[in-house]
Amino acid sequence: MKVVAVALLSGIVAVSCASIECSFNSDCGEHARCEMNTCTRDCLEDRDCTDGATCSPNGFCIKSTPKEDRPEIVDDPIEMDLGSPPVDAGFDAGFDAGFDAGFAVGRDVGRDSGFDVGRDVGIDIGMDVGRDVGAPDVPAGPAAVGVYEYTGVRPEGLAAPVAVAWHPLGGYALILSATNTVFRYNATARTVALVGSAGTGVSWRGLAFTPDGARALLLGNAGSGTAARGRLFVWDHASSMLAERAAESSLTSLYLAIHFGPDGRAMLLGLGANSLTFWRYDASGNRTGTPFGYGVAIGTGCNDLAWVRDGFGDPALMVVCGINTGGILSVTGLASTAPVFATAAPSSQTGNTYRIAARPQGDAAITIGSSNKLYRYRDAVWTAEFTSPFLAYSFGVAFSWDGARALAFGGPGRAYEYRYDLYSRDQITDVSIALSAAPFVQPSSAQINDVAWRPGCHEGLAVGGSNTLSGVTAFVAYFRVLNGAHCTIGK
Repeated sequence: MKVVAVALLSGIVAVSCASIECSFNSDCGEHARCEMNTCTRDCLEDRDCTDGATCSPNGFCIKSTPKEDRPEIVDDPIEMDLGSPPVDAGFDAGFDAGFDAGFAVGRDVGRDSGFDVGRDVGIDIGMDVGRDVGAPDVPAGPAAVGVYEYTGVRPEGLAAPVAVAWHPLGGYALILSATNTVFRYNATARTVALVGSAGTGVSWRGLAFTPDGARALLLGNAGSGTAARGRLFVWDHASSMLAERAAESSLTSLYLAIHFGPDGRAMLLGLGANSLTFWRYDASGNRTGTPFGYGVAIGTGCNDLAWVRDGFGDPALMVVCGINTGGILSVTGLASTAPVFATAAPSSQTGNTYRIAARPQGDAAITIGSSNKLYRYRDAVWTAEFTSPFLAYSFGVAFSWDGARALAFGGPGRAYEYRYDLYSRDQITDVSIALSAAPFVQPSSAQINDVAWRPGCHEGLAVGGSNTLSGVTAFVAYFRVLNGAHCTIGK
């Protein structure tokens, strides 16, 4: 199936009404959303909106803008040797879960294998992806508008998967169910298989491979309220085994995100009752150095982080916040034991922000605000304005391995292609997945929870599903940009 651009939209933010307790948008029914644990809507029908706006499924009044011509789509595949980048791998905290950011990790979906499969010995890992493993160059110009093809993969026992990450050599990817179980996608066979379990009661949050691919660090959370804690697991590539690092569990923080930066180091973000904590990891995936923290108001917090370059070209972090608060923090001076925190973009500009992704080169990053607007970090400056591109139903972002393309994604099945460095709305194309159709056949509540681009090519995986009181579903979609760089296996 080829997906091309559709209508353009721009959004507005308004005040709330209605008042019942909730944790996720799906708890609130049609034309409503969950904000601050309260179901909220600005409209119930189109006639409730003014100036020709329409009422969105989440109860926003949205004005449509005129369609404009798209750049011509090139159907012929392009021969490309783009190299390989440094790896940039891709809560219910008991304090507040008043947002639906696509994680849906705070619920036990009632599925657990009850055993640790240990290893899947009958799998061809397919490590040779036929690519040059050098570092990527900055693209000479914008990539052509992508023509996307989606292929359904049987999800087997997956339940509302929340995270996916590729091994650096591109032969396989690990996929995390909402709770407990870990699956492996085999790029050669195009199959998914259960390869491990954390036991019971673990809500998965995210994962990242070390740059050499020897292991992956998996973040999970268990418990709730004052008994909530973060748990860290390690996937060993050589043995295909999953094990917990009990010594690196946290009794005071939940684990939210971990990412490796361009220099091989990683940072793990944790959230406690009234503080953020940052733990450092080396390129081998070992905790190192001294953690540092940042105080926040009780019941508020942040969600994700990304490695960028500051105005002097030094490594820095951008941290997006969206738990009872909003805005973006910058963290500089990472070489010291006391890094410097500053507000990079206030909540008055961005609203709540849930996910962030940076180009491997570190010169740019993008995030999505609660009003579904795309905000951009470019050359040490954030663009977060009312006129920022509006991408309906989106909340997540993911850059390709070379930084040439990115996908903004959300529900139900919405995906938008951002091509570096084209930021206006008419330059961003709708490449959504038809989740209601075969082979996915997902309910209207299903959403894309995560996207991971495969190293070395313009291909990858999108995973997600529905995790609501009415049931749990899952889907796995392998995507290819037909006129982009292709991998040589798993076609």
